[in-house]
Amino acid sequence: MTGLTNSKWWLKLLILGIFIGIVALTAEVDWAAENPALGEGVLIGWLFGGLVTAGLLLPIAFMYLTGNTIPERNPTDKKWFIISLVLYAIANGIPVIFYVVLEQAPGFFLFLQLGLFGLIPAFILQPQRLKIRYLIIVILFAAVLAPLAVLILTVNPATEKFLYYLFFWGLFCVFLYLFTAIGWKFGGGSRRQSWNIFMAGMLIQFSTLEDFLYYLLNGQALPGQWPWMKDFVINLEALFGHIPTDSDLLLFCLILTTFALLILFDVHGYLWDHYLKKK
Repeated sequence: MTGLTNSKWWLKLLILGIFIGIVALTAEVDWAAENPALGEGVLIGWLFGGLVTAGLLLPIAFMYLTGNTIPERNPTDKKWFIISLVLYAIANGIPVIFYVVLEQAPGFFLFLQLGLFGLIPAFILQPQRLKIRYLIIVILFAAVLAPLAVLILTVNPATEKFLYYLFFWGLFCVFLYLFTAIGWKFGGGSRRQSWNIFMAGMLIQFSTLEDFLYYLLNGQALPGQWPWMKDFVINLEALFGHIPTDSDLLLFCLILTTFALLILFDVHGYLWDHYLKKK
């Protein structure tokens, strides 16, 4: 099985539904964080009862969704995993260069960074013993997601928006999808499948779907204009040439979601295997 095109169609739709559910959870966490009148208990409930729990359970669930098998080892696996760690470290320099040196958002370089991040689940070595896989997932969860959740709780999004969104969007959500893709690889998924799952999830997360759900799930009308989207990781005001409207944001959301679906269904892999590779 080389790609998700060979998986059952319902499995792809299930993964898509799970990703949309994660986006809905992040929307509710944002809503609770930016509306303190709801009480801290609501924020803790959505964050720990929803997202943090998902961060632990989803990698294990995806391990079983892929069949929980042990694929054949390739002699070059260890070398490529080391290379992926190096590229991951290099990719972490992209936001530093843009935010610190250039003093601007990375824009579409974000997707280059995410693509390099996705090499970690693609090339991570799958332990032979099931208990070791569980242990690694729990250790990764405890070492990264749990402390980040505490950091998010200690930052006031109303007064420290940069720190809040750095912890929540820049770190927490990225690691959540990263660990989910690692779970898929630990269950026997291929390199390309694991990369596809991470990238598809991140594209849906950054598609602005969360911004729509932020209002719609909480019974609020859409704002009409979105001037704060100039501070989005991709400056949408610069992209559209004016303050983004609801229609502009919907168009951006549909484009990124379409790319996410193409990746999730491994259309690029199909084209490579059946047309480009033969040339």
